[in-house]
Amino acid sequence: MNYEYLYSLNLNSQLNSKVIDLINNDEVNVLCLAEKCMNDNFDCLKRVDDLTILAVIVCCLESMHEKYKELNIDDKVFFDTISDIKIWCENNGNKGLKNVGWIKNHLRCELFRLGRLQFQIYKCENKTLNYDLLPFNYGENLIYIHIPQGERLVYADCINSIKEAIAFFDEHFSNYSFKYFFCESWLLYCDNWLFMESSSNILQFSTLFDVVYSVDDDRQAIERIFGKRRIIKSAYPQQTSLQKNAVNFMKNGGRLGVGIGIINKNDI
Repeated sequence: MNYEYLYSLNLNSQLNSKVIDLINNDEVNVLCLAEKCMNDNFDCLKRVDDLTILAVIVCCLESMHEKYKELNIDDKVFFDTISDIKIWCENNGNKGLKNVGWIKNHLRCELFRLGRLQFQIYKCENKTLNYDLLPFNYGENLIYIHIPQGERLVYADCINSIKEAIAFFDEHFSNYSFKYFFCESWLLYCDNWLFMESSSNILQFSTLFDVVYSVDDDRQAIERIFGKRRIIKSAYPQQTSLQKNAVNFMKNGGRLGVGIGIINKNDI
């Protein structure tokens, strides 16, 4: 077993050792599950524990890397993209991986980290969107912008990332025709300006988009700002200025939510 890809993730050292021990002790089963995943059968991981899921995903990375080579995609993009695995392991208390539904986008070579942002090939079949307000139709090709956690959201970095994405998809996926970048995020919610500093990176980021409409659904914002929902508003952590401002905003009747934003790639 080649552990090059595991070491490249820079996981917690104890988690790293547990993955190696698991693969050494149960290599046949792990490799069998990895083969099923690379044949797009991710259901095989539904009743598997988080550590085994991580071991299986690690064993898939070599095949994923081969796909990158076939697409002539630079190794930097590959390693930047799989760095997402470390983030989600940390979010899971370094116990392994939970969100196979997310990581399978990476393995399918449908999602790429290009600079600060991630970009996903996305045929928009989201039935919850209000297509009467949007400039594209149900089923249309888009590029979905995701914002990986862990780094400052600097406006200039995001602009450069989007420009890089336009060139990237034109070069490596020339048959994938799209007009719009799309983002559905708490970062784009219309009322964020009511409790954030005008100079905040979040508000600057939102100006990149034409925010078409917003939805009063605070689940994503609560998770990203505070980690989890609390019954009593005063029980929310207030260690950062964002947390303090958001708590005060909610105490005074303010709502958090999600904004639906687009960028016409011809406008960049």
